[in-house]
Amino acid sequence: MEQQDLIIREVFDQQESITFAAEAVLFFKPNDTILLYGALGSGKTFLVKEFTRLLGSKQEAYSPSFTIVNQYMGKVLINHIDLYRISHRRELANLGLEDFWNGGYINFIEWPDLLESTITWPHFRINIEVNFPAKSWRRFRLSKYAG
Repeated sequence: MEQQDLIIREVFDQQESITFAAEAVLFFKPNDTILLYGALGSGKTFLVKEFTRLLGSKQEAYSPSFTIVNQYMGKVLINHIDLYRISHRRELANLGLEDFWNGGYINFIEWPDLLESTITWPHFRINIEVNFPAKSWRRFRLSKYAG
């Protein structure tokens, strides 16, 4: 798939992360899938919280690590999927995620590694790099993947 970088931003605090989210969310529309990559504690769920707020949800998003999928109503239905606890590809079949792909929803997926090879349609990826020793910065990269 062809990759196009849309935003690359180095941030130094929470407010700059919120600003990145406000810029990035402008690219998302119904039927979009956004894969979030980053180490544990890098800010994936924080970004999804901001995205859901910016997309009109009155409910605060939280990590679906144990429930796997949380849904929020905003301007459209927002699916927040966390595959951290999924260890085998066969477990994905029981989740029914394929119902989300063309339902007019916006889908945010944390820890998408087991699933990424099945996503053959245009989608977005957010990579988060963190300087863990100092925890003084993050680099966000929003990329679009097409055909």
